[in-house]
Amino acid sequence: MIEDTNTAINPENVTTGGPVEGACIYVNFGDDVTLPETATESLVGEGSEWENAGELSDQGWTTSTSATVNKFKGHHGATLLTESANEEVTLKLECTEVVRPTVCKMRYGANNVTVDGAGFVTAIDPTVLPGQILPIVIDSLFSNGIVERAVFPRAKVENVDDEAHQRGSLHVYGMTFSLLVDEEGRPYYKRRARLAAAAVEDEGNGEGNGEGNGG
Repeated sequence: MIEDTNTAINPENVTTGGPVEGACIYVNFGDDVTLPETATESLVGEGSEWENAGELSDQGWTTSTSATVNKFKGHHGATLLTESANEEVTLKLECTEVVRPTVCKMRYGANNVTVDGAGFVTAIDPTVLPGQILPIVIDSLFSNGIVERAVFPRAKVENVDDEAHQRGSLHVYGMTFSLLVDEEGRPYYKRRARLAAAAVEDEGNGEGNGEGNGG
């Protein structure tokens, strides 16, 4: 990527988004979770508690921020001051692999899903909404070769979509998460790296290209 050194526009900074190759979303149901601090460190491998949540729908994922804006006006009706309050940040996504244990635990709560020794979900006993707070990581690959990792340290299911069971309808688990702030006051944070740098780090970790990003 060309760094801006003057006032000229740079088309290389324009990009479209998409997933990395292979798995792009991970969750962790552990009690003492170490969150990633780079865009390229691997979340898979021996001893890792991060679980792959499989494929998302073609809707991808969306973060939204809303706030109540208080407007203070003068006697002549003009706005003199504004103040934002009650800010809320949410994450919206649709998981397509609805028979995957990880996805079932996200949707219904880890304690409400029974998995046998072969990794098959044999029972789901849902509550209305799971009360668990989960860290979620989503990896993206921009069209200009930038890898971006979005880390949501404390996500809690706020709302779930209707589940379509009509013939021919894709069965998905649509979920909206409230993003609670971490100890640094962040609802989420992002880390980026150039694709070439990510490949070099993967090789240094003894992994093939793309595997460090869930590929």
